[in-house]
Amino acid sequence: MRVEAQNIWDKSFFEQYKDFRNQIHQKVENDLPLSLHDYEKIFGKNSAFKNDFSWIAVVVYENEQRISQAILCWRKGSLVGHLGFLDLLDHQDGNKLLFDEVEKVANKNNLKELKTPVDLNFFVKYRIKISGTKKPFYGEPLYPDYYEKNLKQNHYSPIAFWDTYQVDTWQAVLDFFKKRKGLDQKKKRSIPSSTSDRSNLRIRSIRLKKWDEEIHIIYQLFIESYAKMPEFESITFEQFKILYDDFKYIIQPWLSYIIELQGKPVGFCINYVDPLPVLERVKNKKLNHIQKLILLIKIRFNFKTLLISYVGKIPGPNGEEIKGVQFLVSKRLTPFSLMMNKVLVTYQSDDSPSRRSWDSSVLKEYSRYALFGKKLE
Repeated sequence: MRVEAQNIWDKSFFEQYKDFRNQIHQKVENDLPLSLHDYEKIFGKNSAFKNDFSWIAVVVYENEQRISQAILCWRKGSLVGHLGFLDLLDHQDGNKLLFDEVEKVANKNNLKELKTPVDLNFFVKYRIKISGTKKPFYGEPLYPDYYEKNLKQNHYSPIAFWDTYQVDTWQAVLDFFKKRKGLDQKKKRSIPSSTSDRSNLRIRSIRLKKWDEEIHIIYQLFIESYAKMPEFESITFEQFKILYDDFKYIIQPWLSYIIELQGKPVGFCINYVDPLPVLERVKNKKLNHIQKLILLIKIRFNFKTLLISYVGKIPGPNGEEIKGVQFLVSKRLTPFSLMMNKVLVTYQSDDSPSRRSWDSSVLKEYSRYALFGKKLE
């Protein structure tokens, strides 16, 4: 077996990298192929990430056949490396050689810990689905079943977990009205502060016609809301926009909101109806302008699976918690949720504020994910 390493953008190299990845993921149900552009926007010569991140791609061959590949990325000055863009055949010796070579690269660059699978960083793609047999949804971190086994064989252990839950829609409606009644009674008995009085909060839908303004607001709220998450890494607005700009095509404007306190954005909730069933029908097809327009209309008027994906809020004046944000979001979402075949609350960590806002009787586990890590000697 032989090893190849690459740390500069080369179109031919990444064409082969992309093809091998798509070959591996053909076996994954409902997976969508990646394009060369997906790699170029991160590793290309003009990438917005090149000044902040270093990377080295490692490929293992046996008899000139590609066996495994991965890209080790790390923020300059960091002691933690992210092992991602991980594509493996079920080949124990070849995969061991890959992980060994990655660790040699990590040690040469003074990295003390590796986390996997993480594609570049927190914002691109991280974690791996480890359980749940329900139908996959768009963006879920899916890999062939043998990946988890290979990670453990190479001494990577789970270091964090997340869950996706399916909402019992009618039970959620009952829970909403129960909480609403409780909040109204509590409000009558107390003098509301500026950060807990719902009358000071305003919720509005995302304005797609002003997308550039909206995505900048979402970026600022996202950074402040998620800063304390264990895997969080800050990125620039330019980098954020490259990664999330395409969301304007799948976001449902009547299902995604910004919450304002006295005119200042303080919270957000980004949701969309799972576009995977629509996109799957056109994967590997080149579409003309009319076909793209029809595809967009189908995505907009899809009512199968609602994904409640990103919920966050920042501290109010004087660092106080802003109360009522989740209530306003629930009030808006509840009527729409009754129109859906199912509703999923995605990627909830153990201490997620969104997770705590649901009554346990409302949620049932849909799938579970893990992040793996390894300390280096």
